[in-house]
Amino acid sequence: MKLTERLRREAENIWERIFNHPFVVELYKGILPIDKFKFYLIQDYNYLVTMYKCLSLLSAKADYKTARVTLELAYLDATTEIENYNKLIKKFNLTLDEVTKYEPAPTNTAYMNFLLSTCSLQPLIEGLTAILPCFWSYYEIANYHKEDLMNNPNEIYREWGSVYLGKDYIKIVEMLRDLVDRIGLDYSYERLKYLFLLGSRYEYMFWDMAYKKESWPL
Repeated sequence: MKLTERLRREAENIWERIFNHPFVVELYKGILPIDKFKFYLIQDYNYLVTMYKCLSLLSAKADYKTARVTLELAYLDATTEIENYNKLIKKFNLTLDEVTKYEPAPTNTAYMNFLLSTCSLQPLIEGLTAILPCFWSYYEIANYHKEDLMNNPNEIYREWGSVYLGKDYIKIVEMLRDLVDRIGLDYSYERLKYLFLLGSRYEYMFWDMAYKKESWPL
């Protein structure tokens, strides 16, 4: 069994709860209130900018071969996920300047700080493992709910979800998994498991944050 397969199995209970979270279920069925999706879109765009920075940090500390892959991952993410968000933002009559000025919610702030600190201060494999649940779970969510997506009456939600079943996005997941499998083979499994589970927990918390439209208490 490959390393990423082992890590995925460790997180099964968390991912099952992600697949069945009300935000995810309602989004793929097309019944999620649009104000909740707008909140999610704004929060996630700011998160994706952080992810782009994380991939840049990882490429800076990698050897040439690995750096080429991480830079390609950054490029693919910019031309698939982020580009799709640029289009969706316009449908809500928002500009990028407006979106990036929104204050990240508490959960989003914590998640972004976890990724930035891991990718900047820890070894390359730890950063790669920390970001893996985000990319990988979005593909699995879309695959899990693909029948609902096909019948989704909301054009915006269909457009959003279809990206994660596209060949370019699947390539991102496969490339990232291959990196973790190759580089993490002789690394501490317990440490990588901790990071993968923590990233998975933050993914669940992000959906929950969006559903509740979480805000700062003061």
